Amino acid sequence: MDVDKEAIRKIVEHVLEKKGILAASPASLFPGALNAAKPASCPALQETASNKGGPTGGGRPDTAVRIPAEASARHVHLTPEAAAVLFGPGALTPKRALSQPGEFLSGERVRLIGPKGEIGNVAVLGPVRKAVQAEVSLTDARILGIKAPLRLSGDLTGAADVYIAGPAGAVHARGAAIIAKNHLHLRPQDAGELKVENGGRVRVRVNTERPLIFEDVIVRVREDFMPALHLDFDEANACMLGDRDTAEILDCGAGACPSPERRPAFAPADAGSKSIPSKPALITEAEAKRLVCGRGGRLSLPRGSILTPSAQDVFLYARCKVEFI
Repeated sequence: MDVDKEAIRKIVEHVLEKKGILAASPASLFPGALNAAKPASCPALQETASNKGGPTGGGRPDTAVRIPAEASARHVHLTPEAAAVLFGPGALTPKRALSQPGEFLSGERVRLIGPKGEIGNVAVLGPVRKAVQAEVSLTDARILGIKAPLRLSGDLTGAADVYIAGPAGAVHARGAAIIAKNHLHLRPQDAGELKVENGGRVRVRVNTERPLIFEDVIVRVREDFMPALHLDFDEANACMLGDRDTAEILDCGAGACPSPERRPAFAPADAGSKSIPSKPALITEAEAKRLVCGRGGRLSLPRGSILTPSAQDVFLYARCKVEFI
């Protein structure tokens, strides 16, 4: 009996790929820059067929770029001075490389101490930085008894105070604790392929056993980044994130996800169709999305207009201040 070995091979590969045992073949990777060489430890972005109807209605596109999704556990970044106080003289000891080139998990651990409690065995990431930073989840902040703001890594505006203790000493890290905002790491070539910009905001679906859509995910673009969606542990647990799970960009509002500083103060989503109402009107969610302005903008509506609750949410999310005149 003749055996079609090529057909059997394709069937086996298909089954293994479905079970997550076999990674996608090079031919299925996103074309162009996204298919460039990268470390074996960082999964490539994948383009995969999808005909399922999505939460955006009408079904998602035929292809969706899959981006590795990672859970970022609580951790601290230290200055050379703080590291010396906590661990004594000497540099941090690299233990394992992280997905972003040049960054590593060190062998050192610390305790975070707040007014209400403490958390031990907290990771220390390297290399050292110019400022001490503790990245925690909202759950962690409540355990510690601190009011940490939601910020991107590196933005310590309004950050909370926390004590950091190590085997050799402790430091009072003033203005150092934040709840890390979810964000998407991309290289310039990846951003070009995906038509997004540094500082842009996108909607991202995490493809897990409990799929979840995250709004307002910040895009961070840098030459030395590798593609990855970073979530904190609260977010990762909410969607039951696994080691091999991925995410995909659903949409980015208008156009190519312009960054906030490039958005106009007021930019109707459909500027050529309808104008701003000249008489009191009922503003629904759909109308609000049409009128929504850029981050920090203002919108003037006729006095007596009524905003539905969902319309109010749209303006709130867009950071658009509505005035009635």
